[in-house]
Amino acid sequence: MSRARCVVLNLVNTSFGCAREILRSLYDTLTKPIYERFAGQDKHLVSEVQWIVGLGLIPYAIAVLMPSWRWLLAVTLIIGGALAAIWIQDWVVRSDPGYRGGGFGEALGLAFGYVITTAFATGVGIRAITLILASRGLRLRHVFTICVAGIALVPAIIIVPSAWHEWQMQPPSEACSNATFHVKVANAEFVIPSPPVFIVYLANTSSRNAYYFFSNPSLRAFCGLSDNGKQSVTATNISLRFDRFRNSAPTICASPIPDWAKTHCAAHAKPSDIDSIDFPLQIYVFAPEDFALGEFGASRSTYDDSLHARPRSNGPVFITSQTLTPDQHPLTFECNANGTGYWCKTSYPWSNGASLNYAFRSGRDDVAIRGVRIDVEARKFLSGLKAQH
Repeated sequence: MSRARCVVLNLVNTSFGCAREILRSLYDTLTKPIYERFAGQDKHLVSEVQWIVGLGLIPYAIAVLMPSWRWLLAVTLIIGGALAAIWIQDWVVRSDPGYRGGGFGEALGLAFGYVITTAFATGVGIRAITLILASRGLRLRHVFTICVAGIALVPAIIIVPSAWHEWQMQPPSEACSNATFHVKVANAEFVIPSPPVFIVYLANTSSRNAYYFFSNPSLRAFCGLSDNGKQSVTATNISLRFDRFRNSAPTICASPIPDWAKTHCAAHAKPSDIDSIDFPLQIYVFAPEDFALGEFGASRSTYDDSLHARPRSNGPVFITSQTLTPDQHPLTFECNANGTGYWCKTSYPWSNGASLNYAFRSGRDDVAIRGVRIDVEARKFLSGLKAQH
């Protein structure tokens, strides 16, 4: 028996021998982070590669065994067209608003389809390359070697991107997770904990140098920038978005809770009833000279905006309270209709060159009264975060 035939038979035997491992290995694939297997914490990585090779061998072999360009084009149109039709049908089904998913059986089918499609496409690419090389004089045994070795690309294409994503999403180190960061906005200095409700912007726009503490890669990057909180960082804007992270308990809400954070933590404890608690849904502390204010709906002064606003039937309503802001102007809210109530926001110069913007929901008759209470709590919370000298 020739050496080539032995290689082919061994590959076929591997395919059938690995079939019984497919379900068990696939379960591991779907339920365990891949980076753990690459870190040597799981022995099933080899089995994973084996079942991918075993399942993908036949569609891969169909493509690489085509003797000419015409045969390769024909099989690509027939099999590739059938696979494309299957994926289009899958997309149509998933696009239905009433689609609810098919559970583990669907995941199994998708995994099989992905492996088969990847293997066939890889085979077409490898065969196209070898046909070009053969036309330029490459020997047959070298063509055969390339075709056999090309099967290794199939598990690489499938596993490596997922492994890289899992590696990026791995949790930050304990030192990073427990870090306290020193962040300066204008001349105001803050000491803020890492998880998970803060966003820190370093540039004049949110599209660059933005660090999201709820994202593992972003938090790890900020820990690297600040040396796990040992180095101070100058920012243009600090954002606290409670409405996005209401199910994540902040570090500052661990017992004992400081007095300045009690209202904030009470809101986290009652996420379904947040509008009954006097705390903003979102807060921004920003350097007005260094950040594009329009990106988050802020201005230098809502009071000044109210003086120059033109009456519009569908425009915002400005509501003024009796309380004065630090720049000695009336605390003014810009409100837009939100169901039966209002969505209100305000901006004003706050402390050490930093400005404050926050937003909340309110009934239409108590904006000024509730807004004043929220303003007190917002300022108390931010004062608690300020560095004490």
